[in-house]
Amino acid sequence: MVAPAPAPPSALTSPEQAAALASWLAGPRSRALRRAAIGLRELVLEVGAGHCVITAELQRRARGSVIALDLSEQALAAGLPDGVSGVCADCLRLPFADRTFDLVFFQSTLMWIPQLADALSEAARVLTPGGALVALEPDYGGMMEQPAFGLRELWTDILTRAGANPLTGRKLPGLCEVAGLDVWVELVHLPHTADAGATSLFEGLPLTAEETRRVEEIAAAIQSDTTRWGIFIHLPYFLIVATKPESA
Repeated sequence: MVAPAPAPPSALTSPEQAAALASWLAGPRSRALRRAAIGLRELVLEVGAGHCVITAELQRRARGSVIALDLSEQALAAGLPDGVSGVCADCLRLPFADRTFDLVFFQSTLMWIPQLADALSEAARVLTPGGALVALEPDYGGMMEQPAFGLRELWTDILTRAGANPLTGRKLPGLCEVAGLDVWVELVHLPHTADAGATSLFEGLPLTAEETRRVEEIAAAIQSDTTRWGIFIHLPYFLIVATKPESA
């Protein structure tokens, strides 16, 4: 498929776009959550919950409760599942005491935070000893495409202009280690065939007229292709499970 956009702040994305990305990452997310033993976790914090398209999944899989946190009170109010508490707050100043949560979850959220090291340090602060930080974040610098449409440069330029860091994925392992966490890393490794409809994920981002024209051309080229693997586009996502030592 055409590389899915990360979920930007809720002002830039629709619930449908967020749901499309959540669906694409369902397998890798499930794998990371299993490794983090979500079924044993008593209190989970979802940071950057946005339209809450993943919140019900976390609620279903966790042993205990889930708190969904986002900067947008409107997005939380519209999508918050029954039984989940919503908190409108900044992830750089989490309104929770030290050692509160045994799992903190991010998906395509950290790339929108310029103070990445501070955000990870704050997440580590609220983790209990033995608790896990789970993050799924993209790295557009490693995008592969055949034939070369120039999508890597297109995404990089647009996301940077929108305030995101398209190379966040590769930064996470080292910064989690600096935050005092023990890090496990995996890359999403299953490519998808191209899907012209996925170019709709550009909607809401700040495209120039020329970029809009290029996106339309790429969608048309994919739509006209009659082969299964003639057009191949893969965006690597970093899967991070970073555990707080029991002695911390």
